[in-house]
Amino acid sequence: MHKYELMYITRPDLDDENLNAVREKIQGTVTQNNGEIVEQEHFGKRRLAYLIDDVREGVYTVVTFSGSNDTVNELDRQIKLNDNVVRHMVINVDDKK
Repeated sequence: MHKYELMYITRPDLDDENLNAVREKIQGTVTQNNGEIVEQEHFGKRRLAYLIDDVREGVYTVVTFSGSNDTVNELDRQIKLNDNVVRHMVINVDDKK
């Protein structure tokens, strides 16, 4: 299993309930696909460098997890289906070293 880092930006107009639902859905996707959440950091609402879908701000979250390529592929698929996530990126932390 490799170590990955997922950074995603959600819409700023989400209430706490919907924001937590997005976070739980992502955590559930990782754990259901034989992954393990190592760390999760919430950076809060930040201004974007440029407009994305007419959105000027976003709520940033970074999740460090371990898993396989299948875990990453399913996570990527689930995030693309979620309209509340504006942008996301998964990087392999093992490759950064």
